[in-house]
Amino acid sequence: MYTVWIVPLLFWLCDGQELASECPAPNGYFADARQCDRYYECVDNVMSVRLCPDGMAFNDFNPAVEKCDLLSQVDCTGRPDLQPARPTEHCDRQYGNFAPKETGNCQSAYRCVDGVGTLISCPEGLAFSLETGICDWPDQSGRKDCDKQKTQNFTCPKVNFDIAVSHPRYADPHDCQYFYVCINGDIPRRNGCAFGQVFNTNTTTCDSPKEVPECADYYTEYFDEYFRTLEKDPGKMSADIVAAAVAAGYDVPKFRDRVRINPGAATPLRRGTTSPPVVPRTEEPRLRPLAGKPGESRDGKPGDRPQRRRPGGIRRKRPTLTTTTTTTTTTPAPDDYEYYYDYPEGSEATAAAPGPSRTTLPI
Repeated sequence: MYTVWIVPLLFWLCDGQELASECPAPNGYFADARQCDRYYECVDNVMSVRLCPDGMAFNDFNPAVEKCDLLSQVDCTGRPDLQPARPTEHCDRQYGNFAPKETGNCQSAYRCVDGVGTLISCPEGLAFSLETGICDWPDQSGRKDCDKQKTQNFTCPKVNFDIAVSHPRYADPHDCQYFYVCINGDIPRRNGCAFGQVFNTNTTTCDSPKEVPECADYYTEYFDEYFRTLEKDPGKMSADIVAAAVAAGYDVPKFRDRVRINPGAATPLRRGTTSPPVVPRTEEPRLRPLAGKPGESRDGKPGDRPQRRRPGGIRRKRPTLTTTTTTTTTTPAPDDYEYYYDYPEGSEATAAAPGPSRTTLPI
């Protein structure tokens, strides 16, 4: 009788996703021991079962974080079980990156979200990595069905060890701008020269087309079409393309400057000549003579007006000391010196204060 009641009770607990087992911690998220896409949420020591979307697995890097990642990004070692897959036309599961149905197509893959696949194609020479979800070299993409020689459409020549370790370069037999680098002389990887350059087989470097006779006209058709379109609209000229054309030895045509008129304006506006800016004239400081009698110069000679000289300059001489017969040395007379007075604008110069008058004492 006890068995009859226990079994329904267990079904009721599982259906409500409330388990009576103990939580490792009162709160947190914890991975299932066997199923990689199942985990448990503990809240106040109450455990609930959670399930990641189809194609994802629980990432238990941190018990405080609830996170589901793609199966290719989660380590499921020791817990290999997964929920049943729900495939669609291009998707093996609801989420993930999946190879196309045709074999050998390493450049493309379907990225699936909610069972809807979006086709992604990599550039030539690269393969789509199903694990990382990016375009990578074929030998590093992790796709076993991708042959590196077929993917690159190039086979590295057999060379001795000394040349192989230098990663030799070889011209692309179908395109002058590109070349192949053979890693360790075996794994080809396609690279390209900058726009306007081609690969020089003799120097194994990128060079100007005029230096490579077999590729001299590689860009001619492109430049012809480009400059032909500029005849209608020179304003679309690109400095980078013109520079590449010059470096490639192409004869760049010259274009006339065209006058542009704005239909909405009454008259076309042209840039006129502008006169140089007017610099305001500053007046020179006026020289004001020392106060004295009108019409009399400083040296006492008559004159109509004071002579123009350095502002406030008064030239004086120091008295010289004369030698006497009682001394054996003489003091040389000093050079002349000047006193300068600067008077601010609008102020009047005042005469030098007279020295003390000599008083004659009675004998």
